Amino acid sequence: MKKTVSICIPTYKQTRYLERCLRTILEQRYSDFELIISDDTPDDSVEMFIRGQLGNFPYSYYRNSQALGSPENWNSAIGKAGGKYIKVMHHDDFFTGPDSLGLMVGEIEKEKAAFMFCQTDVWDLATNSHRIHTISDKQLKLLKRKPQFLFFKNVIGAPSATLYLNNKSFRYDKRLKWLVDVDFYMQYLFHSQKIVHLPLPLICTATNTEGQVTVDVINDRYVQIKEHVLLFNKISVYKLNERGFMEFFDHLFFKYQVGSFQELEAIVPEAIEKRAFYNRVISSLNSFRAFKQFKKRFFGSRYNYYYFKMEQYL
Repeated sequence: MKKTVSICIPTYKQTRYLERCLRTILEQRYSDFELIISDDTPDDSVEMFIRGQLGNFPYSYYRNSQALGSPENWNSAIGKAGGKYIKVMHHDDFFTGPDSLGLMVGEIEKEKAAFMFCQTDVWDLATNSHRIHTISDKQLKLLKRKPQFLFFKNVIGAPSATLYLNNKSFRYDKRLKWLVDVDFYMQYLFHSQKIVHLPLPLICTATNTEGQVTVDVINDRYVQIKEHVLLFNKISVYKLNERGFMEFFDHLFFKYQVGSFQELEAIVPEAIEKRAFYNRVISSLNSFRAFKQFKKRFFGSRYNYYYFKMEQYL
């Protein structure tokens, strides 16, 4: 008999935080789920660790003969899921309480939604501090009307904060690392799937952990330019107001000193698909630079955050 939820965990070598992830899964009062683990580790270290942690608890474990890498390892786990809903859990994320999964399932079922997400308790291991990643009512309304809002700001959070219908037509794009989750979320929203938010921190995600993708790519010139270009090319098939995107790429190209289309194309050949757009951005890079910098400081200031609450690009 099929389970309602498939909890999918992609793993690779790390076991330090996996113990907490697995323990909080076992503690869930909602039990109508299957557990699927797809492992890129070349040896049996993670497999043996999992066996010791889960004991007789039923689960499906798959070790990839060759490492698939992120995010193909995610897709591998999801591809084996038979549940009505998919729940991705990364090895360094965990449920904050025993009712987390039940609350998520209850909300998506009640609202008859295709995709739901909750708040996230973001735990910074470097400082041992916590903050709540959340979305305002204004941002949620904007997200539902304009999914492209995610291109500029990931107001949903990490994949572990989501629960969504098991739809095999949606996959994580293997060309992406930094924006892979944002791209995946937009696939749902652009296809008119109903989305719902539960304002409770039901998931904790750890930052500054060993081997975390964010640490490696957040300031990587090549990754940031390539992935934003690839993602914009994908979503440009929808009717978008390009003004905000031009302003965004103006900041991006100025920051990483892209001064010509040839330089851009050397980084991401696919830029040729929207050559006219990127040329317009590059040709205006040095225009009104002081005003552009002022706008950027304003939108990122605490005054805007607390009082005006205006979004920069939409």
